[in-house]
Amino acid sequence: MIRLIAVDMDGTLLDSSHRLPPGLFPVVRELKRRGVRFAVSSGRQYYNLLKLFEPVRDEVTFICENGAIVFENHRNVYCSEIGFDRLVEPLRAIRAIRGAEPVFCGLKSAYAESRDPFFLENACRYYERLEIVPDILEAAKQDKICKVAVFDAVDAESNCYVRLERFRDGFMVILSGSRWVDLMNPGVDKGVAIEALQRQFGIAPAECMAFGDYLNDCGMMRVCDYSYAMANAHPGLKAVCRFEAKSNDENGVLEKIREFFPEL
Repeated sequence: MIRLIAVDMDGTLLDSSHRLPPGLFPVVRELKRRGVRFAVSSGRQYYNLLKLFEPVRDEVTFICENGAIVFENHRNVYCSEIGFDRLVEPLRAIRAIRGAEPVFCGLKSAYAESRDPFFLENACRYYERLEIVPDILEAAKQDKICKVAVFDAVDAESNCYVRLERFRDGFMVILSGSRWVDLMNPGVDKGVAIEALQRQFGIAPAECMAFGDYLNDCGMMRVCDYSYAMANAHPGLKAVCRFEAKSNDENGVLEKIREFFPEL
């Protein structure tokens, strides 16, 4: 029996136009009624996800910032804060990379310095609360920073990612999209957050489904027996998943859920 369904957002649940699939909210409500937890597991900010899922906000668990923040029943139940002193060196390195823009992701808001239109167009898609400040280090003193996101106007995999891998001794360095690299505390990812839910509610990996499309989803695939890569997924994610779903533009997530729950 499936008791937990964890779903990535961009490239997975959302289509290429960043729209939720039709009919999702009634499915989420019915899953809740049957005792099945629906966990949105995303690199997005909590306030962004909350807006998207407003009609079913009481029926959803929010795993945010790639596992660094978790909200359950409107309460922050987990936040992996990065110590202030540890932000300095990565920020210096990011500022030296061509086309890179840092975003400090906090519990209260996200913070950036750039007003570049292309950057803002991309950042505002994921951050409902985004403050443009003169110095993000100063802003960090007023919040709990749990993730350093790096927007790459060139190509994240070949540009920022290879230049920031040297911080692996002190951070999780994750390629989270074609234009994004994330730095978080060691041991923090979507999979760790899901394991915490499994322990809290007595749910076994054999009772869990997960859907994703990119390398930041690898962690949750390893702790969910029913692991699905979307047809449009990165080859590296497909290599660690047991199954494949149709693409995000073909409503692949809901199709697979309905295979397990035909009456939905």
